[in-house]
This record gives sequence, C-alpha cells and structure tokens, in this order.
Amino acid sequence: MPRIHERKEVLLPEKTERCSLAKPRRCLRTECVISAVVLGLLAMFVTWGSSSIVKAGYELVQTRACLTKVEKQNELLRLEMARLKSPQRIQEIAVNQLGMIKPQAVYVVAKESNVAKAARPAKDREEIVAARSSILFGNARAEAHKAR
Repeated sequence: MPRIHERKEVLLPEKTERCSLAKPRRCLRTECVISAVVLGLLAMFVTWGSSSIVKAGYELVQTRACLTKVEKQNELLRLEMARLKSPQRIQEIAVNQLGMIKPQAVYVVAKESNVAKAARPAKDREEIVAARSSILFGNARAEAHKAR
C-alpha cells in the first residue's frame, strides 16, 4: 500500500511567483493613450460637422428672408407698373399735361380693291383721294387748332 501514496500526480503546477499589480504593462498605457487620442479626434470631427450644419442652416434662413424681401419688392413693382400703364392715367396725362383732346369724329378709310379702282373714272378717283387726305390730315389739324 505504501506505493499508492508514493505515486502522486500533479494536476496544477505550483506557483512560485506572485502576480504583481504594481507594475502595469507598457502596452496597456500605449493603448489607452491611442484610444484617448482617437476619441478626441472623433469628437472634434463630430463637433466640426455639427457646426457646419448649423452654419448652413443660418445661411439658409438668411437666404429665404432675402428671397421673401425680393418677392415683396417684385410684387410692389408689378403693382406700380400696372398703375402706370392704366389707360385712365395715360388719358389724364395726355389731356392735362400735353393738352391733347379726344376727337369728336373718327374717320375710317377702307382700302379699295383694284377692280373697283379700274371701274371708276380718273376724275372720281382724284376727288376721293383729295377727300381722304383732307379727312385724314386737314380736319385733324383743324380740330387740334381749335382746341388750343
């Protein structure tokens, strides 16, 4: 029986050294420093991106305000243009400032066809042309002269 006790198997080796926590590994320090630098850079990029988004938002608001202002000016100019183009205003300026009057009678001359011209005698044609020229030019001048 003594032989059974002699044979002893060792399952775990005996520890001769003690673990020391006093001296940390240099690798761990380096990893922590690198991690801190990477996190700092990441935070800087996130902050920079956020600030650029905010700046773009402010520019957008300013641009929209400017657009609204220009649209209002454009609408005011359209209204002023419509007022300046109104027929009543133009007639008022023509009568009051330029001394123009509205003619009492308006004459319309129809153009004759070539067949109708050939059928009339030359004397009638000359009288018609003279009458037309006096209607178009002479009477209008006389009416304008009387109004002054």
